Amino acid sequence: MLSFLLTAGLCFVSTNEPPSHEEATKVVVKEGTRTSSKAVKHSPAVPEERAKTEKAEGAEEAPKTLPKPVRRVVRKPKPMHAPATLAASEAVQQRLMLDNVKLQQEVAQAQMRVLLENPILTPDAALAELVAGNKRFMDGKRVRSLMSNQDPAVRDSLIKGQAPFAVIITCSDSRLSDNLIFDQGLGRLFTIREAGNCPDIQGLASVEYAVEHLGSKLVVVLGHTACGAVKAVKEAHGKPMPGNLWSLQAAMAGIETEIHEDPNETPTEHLRRMERGNALRQARIIMDRSEIVRHLVAAGKVKVLPALYDLSTGRVTFMDLPAEAPAGHH
Repeated sequence: MLSFLLTAGLCFVSTNEPPSHEEATKVVVKEGTRTSSKAVKHSPAVPEERAKTEKAEGAEEAPKTLPKPVRRVVRKPKPMHAPATLAASEAVQQRLMLDNVKLQQEVAQAQMRVLLENPILTPDAALAELVAGNKRFMDGKRVRSLMSNQDPAVRDSLIKGQAPFAVIITCSDSRLSDNLIFDQGLGRLFTIREAGNCPDIQGLASVEYAVEHLGSKLVVVLGHTACGAVKAVKEAHGKPMPGNLWSLQAAMAGIETEIHEDPNETPTEHLRRMERGNALRQARIIMDRSEIVRHLVAAGKVKVLPALYDLSTGRVTFMDLPAEAPAGHH
């Protein structure tokens, strides 16, 4: 009996021995609703490793933060050196100017060929040419007066002589340039300019020279709106004007009494009627005072027409010349 108890005690002792250092102990770690078992060795480093593990697991449980948006850095182009930019701009401008001049010269040469092949032989053809040119001027589409004078061929052809198809008697006003208004190049128009478009003896002589010796087919007396000469005569009310300005009154003698001011019209409207009346008067005076002009008109070789240029629109309005002489002219 005693031997049996001793044997059982020895067995009990052998089955309850403490675990060795090499035996793994199961540690249950709860993560939310899941559990996991990890083997931890019994060693002095276990607390430190466990702290690292817990720290790592805690970091995994921390809420994730959204990444910061990446700012795009737009780099501004470096400005070119000022002298280089200016030089490049000037080079482009120079090239464009040369191309433009070349193109204009080609247009001028083409126009010269057209004019040589289609000379103006009648007063009606001359009038049609002026009307067409004035339309181009109003529309801002001038062709024949665009620097054609810089074409050497044009200048060379004019050295040999001139044959203007029209005579333009117009005012000395700086806002009038008949070559531009009618879009005509050099050698096309024979121009006489006097304040108030009132030709004196020298002016009449110039007209006769153009129609008889140069072959001009049309004589145009071109008045214009806002004419200072006509306005000065209007506002003088018959009183002598100072200096040599009396000559304007002499050239327009009787116009202020012939064209009465209507009480229903404005001063500007009355002035317009006087400007038209003065153009008519001066055209009639040319016919009355020049036997050469009258002879050519009667033969159908020349026509004399009054016209009025509107400063605001650029339009030239041609008028019929009355057969009778105006009252009060000398």
